[in-house]
Amino acid sequence: AEALAKHQESLEIKLKALGHDHVDVATTLMNIANVLQAQGKFAEALAKHQESLEIKLKALGHDHVDVAATYNNMGIVHKALGDYIKALECYQKSLEIKLKVLGHDHVD
Repeated sequence: AEALAKHQESLEIKLKALGHDHVDVATTLMNIANVLQAQGKFAEALAKHQESLEIKLKALGHDHVDVAATYNNMGIVHKALGDYIKALECYQKSLEIKLKVLGHDHVD
């Protein structure tokens, strides 16, 4: 609970200082999503990941490793919710971006 409160406090500060569409806001949203996921609050986690993804797509474009990481995280949440088709779609999007950006021989 304390970790979530600290991330939410960080989010409020970053929103005021940087505005909603800044990549640092997206990173903090992803951190909040990860805490919610660890608490078993998968629907809330998915909503935060989606919000993070929308910001990252605007700020970084589709072909960025941070976008791939968000798709991967969303896949994990969909899997936890038992939605294996959506999980697979997210994992595939993540992989496609990583292959395009990093190449086939990269460790990720």
